[in-house]
Amino acid sequence: MVQKKGPKGSTKKKRPLQQKSGENGNITYYQENVQSHKHCFNCGISVQPDKDTCSERCQTEWDKMLKKKKFWNYLPLLGAGFLALLWLIMSIA
Repeated sequence: MVQKKGPKGSTKKKRPLQQKSGENGNITYYQENVQSHKHCFNCGISVQPDKDTCSERCQTEWDKMLKKKKFWNYLPLLGAGFLALLWLIMSIA
């Protein structure tokens, strides 16, 4: 059995895949009895389909990461604005 480490460092056994022969002789693999679920945006563990994160801690960490990402996305625009302002001041003087 193949062992896979989970997002929090726990070891979980992987569920074996079933084999099914197709019409043209190709083998397809599938898993049975997988419940509908999503994964936490922050840590990746399974959560209910109506939730985005598993806990308040993950939600706050996710929000902080999005805030930092937005800042780094707008930083080049701030730099370009600063250079345009500098060019304007230099051309007037």
